[in-house]
Parts: sequence; structure tokens; C-alpha cells
Amino acid sequence: MLIKSFFTNSIGTLVSRILGFIRDTLTASVLGANIYSDIFFVAFKLPNLFRRIFAEGAFTQSFIPSFIKTAHKSLFTFIVFKRFLIFLIVFSLLVTLFSDFFAKMMAFGFNEETIALAAPFVAINFYYLPLIFIVTLLGSLLQYKHHFATTAFSTALLNIGMIGALLLFQNWDRKTIVYALSYGVLVGGLLQLIM
Repeated sequence: MLIKSFFTNSIGTLVSRILGFIRDTLTASVLGANIYSDIFFVAFKLPNLFRRIFAEGAFTQSFIPSFIKTAHKSLFTFIVFKRFLIFLIVFSLLVTLFSDFFAKMMAFGFNEETIALAAPFVAINFYYLPLIFIVTLLGSLLQYKHHFATTAFSTALLNIGMIGALLLFQNWDRKTIVYALSYGVLVGGLLQLIM
């Protein structure tokens, strides 16, 4: 059982890393090295940081021990789900309302024109956070049931969403490609949630 779980997680991580490499190569090929690629990476910086916190073990390691100890597992899960989700939705709405401010925080050294250009992309990408939180919570429950395959392979779907966006919009102007990539992040999050 342990060996099977180890190999499942390892293969899932390997597939995700390979797709991540393809995504980065395709991004460099389609967008190139210019202000638009810089804008996208700035917009994706904070959601990617939170993705690592949630999806790569920190949340699961703190949730599962408390989940195991509690006698009211359904109620405990609902309270954690409700509180985190409300916080993340409110936070995402604040980022949308004050996207210029958050873009300025993440794009230190950019001029005002570039920050204004980056702001809508920062807002769009931030809505990945509520999605990845729900995915991580459901994944933690699956891990409690000793089911690892879904969680291991769902991480690849973010890369698939972004690769799909790049392939579909590769011949468009760079600003549209950045919009497509940003919505590709959300599509990847939705695919992870559906899985």
C-alpha cells in the first residue's frame, strides 16, 4: 500500500513537472521575453505562491491531524471550508477592487503604465486561490481515505489549462495571449476541482 502510494505520487509529480516544462517552453516561444511575459509572471506570482502553500502539503499537514482527532469530522470540515473560502473570496474581491495596489506590490520597479497594464491580470489570476483551496481540502479528505491518485495527477491539469490557452491563442496579439493564459489558469483550477 505504501509503495503503491509512493509510486502514484511520484508519477503524478513527474507528469506535472514535465507538463510544467512544456508550459514554460511554450510560454517563452509564444510570448517571448518582453513586458507581456513579465506582466503574466507578476500576475501569477501570488496565486502560484498560495498554490504551493495549499497544494504541496502545508495545508494537508495541518488539516489531517486535527481532522483525525475531532469527533465531529463533518462539522469540522464544514467550518474549515466555510471560513477559508469566505476569507479567500473576500481577499480575491479586494484584489479585484484594488488591483493597481496589489500589482504595484508584486511588480516592484515597474513604471506606472506597466503596473496599470498588469492590474487586470493580477485580479483574474487571483481567483485561482478559492479553487485551489477547495481542491486541496477535497484532496486532504481523499488522502485520509488512502486515495492518492486523484490528488497526484490533478496538479497536471493547471499546466494543461495553460498549455491549451497558449496553443489556442498563439497567433493572437500578446495582450490577448496574456488574457488567455490568465483564464487558462482558472480553467486549470476548474479542471482540478472537477477531477
